[in-house]
Amino acid sequence: MPLYCESLQSWTSAQDIFCSIFANQPNAFWLDRQHHPTAPFTVMGVGYPSSEILLDEEFDDLELPFAFRPMLVGVMHYSGAAEFTGAGDWLKVDRAFVYDHTDKRLYFVGRFPTREDFDQWHHAALLRLALIGGDSASYALHNPAATSAELTCLDNKAEYLRKIETAKDHISKGDVYQLCLTTQLVGDYQGDELSYFLRLRKANPAPYAGFIRIGAKSYVSISPERFMTIEQGVVTSSPIKGTRPRSHNPEQDAQFATELAESEKEQAENLMIVDLVRNDLSVICTPESILVSDLLKVRSYSTVHQLVSDVSGHLRTGVSTSAALAALFPGGSMTGAPKIRAMEIIAELESAPRAGYSGAIGFVSGNGNLDLGMVIRTAIFEAGRVRIGIGGGITSGSEPEVEHQEIQIKAQAHLSALSAAVRW
Repeated sequence: MPLYCESLQSWTSAQDIFCSIFANQPNAFWLDRQHHPTAPFTVMGVGYPSSEILLDEEFDDLELPFAFRPMLVGVMHYSGAAEFTGAGDWLKVDRAFVYDHTDKRLYFVGRFPTREDFDQWHHAALLRLALIGGDSASYALHNPAATSAELTCLDNKAEYLRKIETAKDHISKGDVYQLCLTTQLVGDYQGDELSYFLRLRKANPAPYAGFIRIGAKSYVSISPERFMTIEQGVVTSSPIKGTRPRSHNPEQDAQFATELAESEKEQAENLMIVDLVRNDLSVICTPESILVSDLLKVRSYSTVHQLVSDVSGHLRTGVSTSAALAALFPGGSMTGAPKIRAMEIIAELESAPRAGYSGAIGFVSGNGNLDLGMVIRTAIFEAGRVRIGIGGGITSGSEPEVEHQEIQIKAQAHLSALSAAVRW
């Protein structure tokens, strides 16, 4: 179907727009990109749950200042299988609002049979916008945010430390060079998931924040990590490996950042995943175009400093979206290297399937563009239960006690927002 677009200089915030128009919709999404460093375009709307993953469907296109086009929004699950399926929790989308945080402009973009159909939807949206004011504050006031009294780690501390040692044994035998070992915090909760996201995003701004509700399941993410983008034929991945806590003391905070930047262990861990991503890209990109930029850069977020590298390449002619995703998924920072053997060991060691955790969250468009964050720093709410995945990369130089401290640091933002104690 044809793609149509109109825009409006906006007088209200993205959070007020979402809370006014989409908060009570059963299949709603808010890809919050307010703090994205290069593409601050928030996307929000509703869709239809879909098990059919039409990643290579093509549509008419327009020249727009953002990468998003209506097609699929959702979460691609980590399956642990070598064969790529694209399975997950998806919404099929034919229209959306796109909020430009730089120019404070709101775009209405959609695929409709006729211009008249688009105009009817667009004009109805304008009428709703005229009534908006303070809606996010009102929503949070009338819908108390989700809280949890206590979460329990699927692997108690002794079990997690033992699994780290097992992972190190695999490394010493040459099975893998690095392994991402994860576990989950689980427990009951009460309260509203969207209000929880409003609270969380305010205290913990992140480039790949998002709220996605599909049926009875809600994903609340403050992910800092780009799994993969494709725009105008350029594919980019930005693996994170290496973590230090933030401190309210400026001198100590700077010391933590310096310690991370100079850590030989963290540098080696990051470089292993950079090499893995380069190898993955070599399957789909022209070899001479693959480059590593911003190698081993410290990027700071609300609760942690992280060591990040950017790897990119130009897709070869004829490479489909499915083929590109299959080459990189799951993200190497969440598996280890080499990837297939690491995934086999993960399946043996971990106590429960990862499902959405460590998959990918974002959108896939019908023009070849996509933008997917890694599903980390993410709470998954369903049927009165909440799950939060946590983990870290294990190398030959890993100290089990330090690795356990790292997963506690990574859980800090969600635990604080949930007001939850943890049974470690």
